[in-house]
Amino acid sequence: MKSKKNRVNRLFGIAVGALVIYLAISSMVLYVDITSYQNRLDDLTRQCEEQEIENQQLGARIEEGADYDYVIRTAREKLGLIFPEEQVFYNASGNQ
Repeated sequence: MKSKKNRVNRLFGIAVGALVIYLAISSMVLYVDITSYQNRLDDLTRQCEEQEIENQQLGARIEEGADYDYVIRTAREKLGLIFPEEQVFYNASGNQ
């Protein structure tokens, strides 16, 4: 009778030990995930703040009124636009 009770106690102890180990490992994995997500959140927050600063600068530029030369330069460089009366020649040889 004692050996049966000993065996049950031993199995119960092993089960509790396995549960404790499982919970410890799970909590470590969750801690690593939380740390990773916190770092990602910090990066995104920093990017958001930088973007807000850039938006404020651009908004201030709009409020001041657009500089005609800046508008033309931006239209040419970023959008590839030209004036209707302009003729554009491309160097096909690749040398400039």
